[in-house]
Amino acid sequence: MNNASSMRHTFLNGVYIFAGILCYSLSLNLFLAGNNIAAGGFSGIATVLHNLVPLRISTLILLLNLPILVLSIFAKGWGFTRNTIIGTFVYTVVVEITSHLPTLTTNPLVATVYGGAIYGAGMALLVLGNGSTGGTDLLNRILVSYFPNISVGKMSMIVDGSVVIFAMIVFQDIEVGLYAILTIYICSTFADKALLGFERGNLCLVITNEPAHDVAAPLMEHFRRAVTQIDGMGMYAEARRNILLIATRPSETPKIKKLLSQIDPHAFVIVMPASEILGSNFKALTLGKRP
Repeated sequence: MNNASSMRHTFLNGVYIFAGILCYSLSLNLFLAGNNIAAGGFSGIATVLHNLVPLRISTLILLLNLPILVLSIFAKGWGFTRNTIIGTFVYTVVVEITSHLPTLTTNPLVATVYGGAIYGAGMALLVLGNGSTGGTDLLNRILVSYFPNISVGKMSMIVDGSVVIFAMIVFQDIEVGLYAILTIYICSTFADKALLGFERGNLCLVITNEPAHDVAAPLMEHFRRAVTQIDGMGMYAEARRNILLIATRPSETPKIKKLLSQIDPHAFVIVMPASEILGSNFKALTLGKRP
């Protein structure tokens, strides 16, 4: 990678990270904090503590992160922690700047939906930029290094779940916890959608004894979809099988199954979900219009 390409890559990562931090901060200050929704993480803990001690949320986030950052230097090394320290301080500053914005709604359900979606967008942007703001994400990685039998996902559930329970105890309100759980779900779902793509589809594997062309031709004619042939071997019967692969939109799958039942009633069909399908008659592989 030449210097110009490296600088462009670093710049884009910085844009993604800052945009992600901005989304985090706007979600917190416009929707979540004002409605006492502690949706996990150090921002959730800070939201709860803000009602107990006379400190600003941004200050509490920084104070909570400091010991974790020091521990990370010893547990993970300076190289791993350096960028996280920068992300943490930038996040703290942006949270403080945006804290002067008004809470846009006092309806907790509206705050949950929009706060969760914006927070999820921020999470996706940080992943794209390979950035981190510290918090429980860093804490989870450190704890996993000490408890290797627990996966990062399970550790995240334990830590964020503890934050939600803490909020319910302090606010003495079960609904606050329920809204927080819903926010976490919306956040993770939106982040997954943003990272994996919205152009979902299905992959159909058709295993048939019929000549490959006799099965593929009607599929290509009716649906204008490319069909790929794969040579296969049925190990039980030790017989050659034709395997056909076709990518479809979800709305086309029932029609394809119906057509296959007419072409070869004895075919073995496997339908698998595809997170995203790019190229050909689907979404373009590169940015731009559909082909």
